[in-house]
Amino acid sequence: MAYIKLDRLAYEYNLDMIAKKAGGYNKIICVFKDNAYGHGAKLLAPIAKAKGVDFVAVKNEEEARELKTFFKNILILSHLPNSNESKDFFYALNDKNDIKKFKKNTKIHLVIDTNMHRNGIAIDEIEEVLVALEKQKLQLHGVMMHFAGSDEIDGSYFVQKQKFQLAKNKIYSLLKDKAKNLIFHSHNSEALFRSDKLEDDEYCRVGLVQFGYAYFNKNLHKVLSLWANKLSDRILKKGQSVGYGGVYSAKEDIHIATYDLGYADGLFRYNGKKEFFLPNGKKMLGKMSMDSFSCEYSGDEICVLKDANDMAKFFHTINYEILVKLSPYLKRIVI
Repeated sequence: MAYIKLDRLAYEYNLDMIAKKAGGYNKIICVFKDNAYGHGAKLLAPIAKAKGVDFVAVKNEEEARELKTFFKNILILSHLPNSNESKDFFYALNDKNDIKKFKKNTKIHLVIDTNMHRNGIAIDEIEEVLVALEKQKLQLHGVMMHFAGSDEIDGSYFVQKQKFQLAKNKIYSLLKDKAKNLIFHSHNSEALFRSDKLEDDEYCRVGLVQFGYAYFNKNLHKVLSLWANKLSDRILKKGQSVGYGGVYSAKEDIHIATYDLGYADGLFRYNGKKEFFLPNGKKMLGKMSMDSFSCEYSGDEICVLKDANDMAKFFHTINYEILVKLSPYLKRIVI
């Protein structure tokens, strides 16, 4: 049965590197949305907790409830307000028009739009929104933003960083002593390792860097690997084809095997045309099927994915997409 291995030591190492850069585990918000970017949130949660992480961010309330027993502080990033919010969680306020839709006393993290123009409010709307939050009796606990291109080598990172500082200054000025207990967080994975150091009043909010992927830090360790098991093997005779459409035909006798992993498990579908090499150097042969693929014989078990960057490059996408598409039904084990 195909499965995913999660390397505990690699994950702990990455968390240590993040904490060192951030200034301590108490400055980290680990993003566990979308099943921890396909890795397995409930398996990694106790490891993160044991290392000192006590603040995570997730996509929705369902994910928050799954992790409630592990973490004291959980921020929900993509909640649709329904006046039934839980006192146990924090909720991102992505649109000022949603203020009246939240249940009174809901704990809020206000999103500031510093140029991404996806979610949040403009800096010149801050005073208006703070008044509205108080009127609606919503509790402001945090202020956040998201970099649009912290991995881009241009000036956009510095422009957004400066705008967020302007927003912070305005909030400090308007709220006075009330602002002292607010949590500010802007630096995502790439921004953290791009920066010299976090501001004293800031947390970092890290996602894929936890799992070994960072443009500005090549010393992290990959946490996830994907494995498949042999269903059958045979000698493919010269001139015989394997798989749908006969895309691959053997030029000479070759020992092949079929393994129990396919595009239904979240892999991108290989069409059999351009040569695709697996981590062990063996070629995938013919079109990938829904539940299986064939390749040069590689024993009873084969690693299909060690570094999502390799597969992302082949399929002209990004490592995020490779990882988050992995089926939640694949068994995951911590080694």
